[in-house]
Amino acid sequence: MPPTALTRFAPPALAGLAAAVYAATADRSIGMNDVTSAAVGAWRIASSGTPWLDGVDLSALDFRDEYLWVGEAENGHTAVFRSPGAIAMGVPAYLLARTGAQPEDFVRWPGAVWAALLTAFMLTLFWRALRAHLPAAWATAAVGVLGFATPVWTINANGLWTHTLTVLGIAGMAWGAATGRWWLVGLVGGIGLWGRLHVALIVALLGLGLAIWRRKPAIALVVGAVSGTFLVLAGMWSSWMYGGGWEPQGPYASPTEYAARTADTVESSPWDGLVNQLGLWVSADRGLLVWSPVLLLLLPALVRSWRDLPGWTRVLAVGGLAYCLVQGQLNEFDGGSGYYGYRLTLETVACLFPAYALAARRAGRVAAALIGPVLGVSVAAMAIGATSEGFLVLEEHAWTDNSLALALRTFPLLWLWLALMALVGHLAVRVWHERGLDRAAAPAGAPATGPATPEPVS
Repeated sequence: MPPTALTRFAPPALAGLAAAVYAATADRSIGMNDVTSAAVGAWRIASSGTPWLDGVDLSALDFRDEYLWVGEAENGHTAVFRSPGAIAMGVPAYLLARTGAQPEDFVRWPGAVWAALLTAFMLTLFWRALRAHLPAAWATAAVGVLGFATPVWTINANGLWTHTLTVLGIAGMAWGAATGRWWLVGLVGGIGLWGRLHVALIVALLGLGLAIWRRKPAIALVVGAVSGTFLVLAGMWSSWMYGGGWEPQGPYASPTEYAARTADTVESSPWDGLVNQLGLWVSADRGLLVWSPVLLLLLPALVRSWRDLPGWTRVLAVGGLAYCLVQGQLNEFDGGSGYYGYRLTLETVACLFPAYALAARRAGRVAAALIGPVLGVSVAAMAIGATSEGFLVLEEHAWTDNSLALALRTFPLLWLWLALMALVGHLAVRVWHERGLDRAAAPAGAPATGPATPEPVS
């Protein structure tokens, strides 16, 4: 296919494939209390025009025995306690589904399918961002890895998680930064922080970092003004939904209770913070590096390429690492249970992704030889979690057990599936090199990211 045709058809083809796969594997029946709570909040607003559940018989809702984040707000109403974005992003889905307003009318599938579509759209935003610096084939392959070899598939595309919105926001920020649209960085950054408030750190660091990097203070002013509007709107949402003040809170409890819980977490010992950080990166079932070893495999390439990478990718990567530090301080690394793969570091992965995607062109010989099988196994692992909705390790076993290991113990034949996908990954990379896609030229005017062919590095 000619490069121009690939550039033209790759985004819709990628989005269509991802949307079909995600929608087919999205959670429609099992549920998890975080996701189901957000879906109930969205359904209530869409079906009745009110956010409160006063007088609603929750036992009549269509879900299994799971605890919902529902309680009495400071304004006296019964409300769902989830972040503003987790609820708001599901409202269009339930409006389109035209579900009834009675408890027995509630269903999960509109929220699940909507999350699948939003995640597919997120991939196209990242593709647009990378396309400013990479050939179309490289951008497509990189986005495919993000979409199918990470928990973006098993979590973001599975239901109304907060990460569905935060990673969408980060992808939009990447596109805005890559194309110099600073208002867009602020706009989608503001949308992202509606998912998880501390994403504001990433927005702030990206705006300030780019302003310093380019010596244009106006960048920080534009990003701050636009994203700051969403902070105000989040406060208005909290005041409307819960009463008692304009604090942009909402997860799990009333704003006052949540603030108290956060304060207790912040005052915990430094040892607790260190344990959380280690858990986020290397614990058996929640560790980022355990589930995504490609980050270690390509780390030498990232180090070699760092000085040549576009400034926005470097600033975004630093913002993602800073976010992870804050995340480990504010939340326990296990982040609950009922999901497959890591969850609390998905924003960090999204922030690192553009830098890694560009640096991959400088992979050494060892990395180039191993990356196919490693990614093949990663896709196979995520496919197990996405299609089974099972093999979920409880949070108390997050240090000692792993969801993929649980699946392999339960069904040993899955070892053949991993071996097959490792072979597929190896052959895919081999074809990639034979067709010269690793030597494809970057877009005209794109900054250099090092040689396209692997360097002889041990």
